[in-house]
Amino acid sequence: MDSNENKPSSYKFRSIKVHSSDEWMADATKKYRKVYDRYETTYLRVEFSVFNKLFDEAEWEANVRLKCFFVNGTHRRELCNLEQKRVIGKDENIVYFRDSWGQSTYGTYWLKGVYVWEGYIDEVKVSEATFYVEDVGTARKGENLFFDIESIRLFEGDGKASTQENKRYLKTFSQKETRYVWSDFRFKNKVHSDYYAELFFNFYDKAGLLKGSSSYITYVAANTLGQIYTLFPGWGGETPGRWSSDAYTMEVIFMDNLIATVPFLVGDTSEEGDAQILTNGIQINQTQTGQATGSAPVTKNAEDLLFESLAELNSLTGLTKIKQEVNEMVKLVKFYQETGKDFLNKFSLHTVFTGNPGTGKTTVARILAKVYKGLGILEKGHLVEVDREGLVAGYVGQTAIKTGEKINEAMGGILFIDEAYSLAQGKGSQYDFGAEAIQIILKRMEDNRGKFGVIVAGYTENMYQFIESNPGLKSRFDMYFEFQDYSPEEMNTIAHGLFKKEGVKLEEDARKHLEDYFAFLHSDRDQHFGNARAVRQVVGESVRNQHLRLASMKKEERTPELMETIILDDVREFEIKPVKSKRPSIGFQTGNS
Repeated sequence: MDSNENKPSSYKFRSIKVHSSDEWMADATKKYRKVYDRYETTYLRVEFSVFNKLFDEAEWEANVRLKCFFVNGTHRRELCNLEQKRVIGKDENIVYFRDSWGQSTYGTYWLKGVYVWEGYIDEVKVSEATFYVEDVGTARKGENLFFDIESIRLFEGDGKASTQENKRYLKTFSQKETRYVWSDFRFKNKVHSDYYAELFFNFYDKAGLLKGSSSYITYVAANTLGQIYTLFPGWGGETPGRWSSDAYTMEVIFMDNLIATVPFLVGDTSEEGDAQILTNGIQINQTQTGQATGSAPVTKNAEDLLFESLAELNSLTGLTKIKQEVNEMVKLVKFYQETGKDFLNKFSLHTVFTGNPGTGKTTVARILAKVYKGLGILEKGHLVEVDREGLVAGYVGQTAIKTGEKINEAMGGILFIDEAYSLAQGKGSQYDFGAEAIQIILKRMEDNRGKFGVIVAGYTENMYQFIESNPGLKSRFDMYFEFQDYSPEEMNTIAHGLFKKEGVKLEEDARKHLEDYFAFLHSDRDQHFGNARAVRQVVGESVRNQHLRLASMKKEERTPELMETIILDDVREFEIKPVKSKRPSIGFQTGNS
């Protein structure tokens, strides 16, 4: 072997790529991605590659490190530090270094967040690659919980055509004139939390050969449920000639799932019109505005939806009185329906939820919306969550528009207003706008009786003052659900359920410590007591502590039992001591992350 020490002149950086599957694809590649879903992920793998500048000349040694970090703002928490020592042969033109990190159980290690893989050679950082893990829940096979396709339309142009205002949408392209085939791809956000959406657009000819491809990552902001996002993927060149007369398809891939296929033709002349969209083999038509229709999945029948919604409610920890009230309400409504009575005169869709944070108000509201759909009371059974900021604007005339839009969005479902009392608190012009929002909501409740429901929620004392402050509110809200604080036993039950979802269990000392800690939190609670939110934070921090502990161990020392167990050291930071400050707290400080 050549005595030449490894220096930057021995190699040239090529790439760092991330993949979650070991399956090989065409041209010896993997399914490289930058965005992953928590529940599809066990191990995340890194492929670090360099060009060998001593190819066909000499061998050299490489001491390689692959590090992975969890990134939170300016803070970086090291998850692993994996070392390789290799002799690079003279016959290796491209040199690959591969490794992985995670756990074998889906969804247990990689939580929502931003991560970075870094590649080092001889302790010199060469480059890094950022990737994202998202978490919007466990999906069924082929189900997209993130967004719905709103429309896909195709058009021709040069490299900047996506920015032009007037686009001519085509289903057949002229072979002599076509430069780029562009897509106007629009999707509607389905979740409240933020996430990164990574989509791949692949163009194939009639023989199934890959013509070209492009990929896009777009950031979907929090609190944009129902908002339309637009991408402009395309492939081609600045001059005509890259497209032959043939039948083509554009396939759209999201989270390794084929979510749409769009066929189009290239021929002698162009033909205007909207492209067809195929999803799961079913053709979807588009309206004149380009909106996809007929793409909704087959819905459950009302009886199944009602049964599943009540089962979901009854499976929740605690909430005994609320479960009883909802089940009794369902029995009465079904009785009224069977006997032909006007049940809308006997019970109200409009409800007041009172209680501290983290007591399950939003969860119950979502279930209640589905219960109403299952009973045939509401058409859609969805929930639209808002607060004061989502209803009130800072200028005269804007609040009416903003509030009206949210009510329109909630039609057929439930408008859930969190901390609703803030609409009536304080003095001055900005609070007059809150009063304006209340009046608009009251009028629409009356004008659209039975077409949507309103649930107002917040702290118990504040909510009673809010309802009493306005005769219209008092007359329209006649159903009250009081959400009690969780008991220490219920907090423990919630915690064990969350640990189970994380794929871990508590050793006896850790279990006893958390039982005592939850009892302490409960005894020292005030109006800011976090309830289930506090439990989720404790569980999340405990799991992260376990991951950090495991990351400091050698790979061969990590037995399956260690990987699945939370020990006392992982929960020791949750100290049982008087809380000096009464500011919102769950009784512990988290480290930098």
